[in-house]
Amino acid sequence: MDSEYADIDRADEAYCRDLVKRVPALRPLLEEHLVDQGGELLGYIFLSDVARWAEANVVAEKAAVVVLINELNRGLAEGPLEVPNLIAVGFGESLSRETSLLPILQGDLRAWYEFDVGDSDHQPHLRSGE
Repeated sequence: MDSEYADIDRADEAYCRDLVKRVPALRPLLEEHLVDQGGELLGYIFLSDVARWAEANVVAEKAAVVVLINELNRGLAEGPLEVPNLIAVGFGESLSRETSLLPILQGDLRAWYEFDVGDSDHQPHLRSGE
């Protein structure tokens, strides 16, 4: 594997693990993901699972979902390497068209959602990381 891609994979994995530390309600989801993937953390698949979890738990775990949205917005703005792309694609493109998260979806994550579902013609800027 090219060392550049190895760095991206490590950044994606580190971001997902840090996200679980910041949103502890995601720990069971991460544990299940690791079992399903033979111990490997696949960032795009994991964040897709996180999107479905957030939609299903926006009422029961609202405080955790709000923290999650804030952390994802922070990752879009500040995440290293390709982490912003990981978030926009892995999480953002996994949201359903009529997502239950709409009332609390904000910031760049909201802009990406609106672009993805066709509610906006303006493609948000995706910081490419450093």
